[in-house]
Amino acid sequence: MSSNRADDVSAGAGIRPLAREPWVEIADGAALANWSGEDEIRYNQQVRQGEKLKFFRQVFDFLKENEIAGDYHEFGCHRARTFRMALTEARRKNLDEMAFWAFDSFAGLPAPETETSVGKWTQGALATSEQEFLRLIGEHGIYTDKVRTVKGLYGDSLTPALKQQFASQGRKIALANIDCDLYESAVPVFDFIEPLLQAGSVLYIDDLFVGNRGNPGRGLAKAFVEYRQRSRWRFVRHLDIGWWGRSYIASETESDLI
Repeated sequence: MSSNRADDVSAGAGIRPLAREPWVEIADGAALANWSGEDEIRYNQQVRQGEKLKFFRQVFDFLKENEIAGDYHEFGCHRARTFRMALTEARRKNLDEMAFWAFDSFAGLPAPETETSVGKWTQGALATSEQEFLRLIGEHGIYTDKVRTVKGLYGDSLTPALKQQFASQGRKIALANIDCDLYESAVPVFDFIEPLLQAGSVLYIDDLFVGNRGNPGRGLAKAFVEYRQRSRWRFVRHLDIGWWGRSYIASETESDLI
């Protein structure tokens, strides 16, 4: 696997300035001469995870500055990557009252019921076991006593009783990370979070432009469009995360100002 310095992307930066034309360092033919499929995966992940880390830094600053108290909910926790980002940025903001909820089958994707344009989204794909997830969280060593898992497919685990339990305890959502890929997985997620939102809650829709060729009439994007139509909340566009995702802020009023 290539280890050329020009190909390395660190901490999401990846773009290095030069004091001459072309003003930024660009990998050339020599650097990419032995570029492999493994190099492509490494490069993609460095760029994508860097964009996500940048988002978490920004959104936790938004939550703290606006005094939006509540919990972190993540729906789709493969490899605990973004979950660890959330733990780190919450700690940087000293959000000691926040609880962190991991909702996942911990057995990978269900068999897709609706069409997707991503061939690797098959039953059992993107699986991280609950044991492995908790091991990663334990090694990370931040707010480990505040992490809770809810195991199962969303149609089974996100029950009315669980929703009522959260609501009765006054546990509101500060940030929900919705990374569940499939339309049929997303529908019960949106129904579950509806009564737990508050003014200022942030929804991060990770796969808004993945699995549907950018078509908002399909996939997770379709589930979100339908949810917006039936929700009592209005959603203000907030931040773009790479080419694939976007965040929205829950609001009690709709405005055409932004």
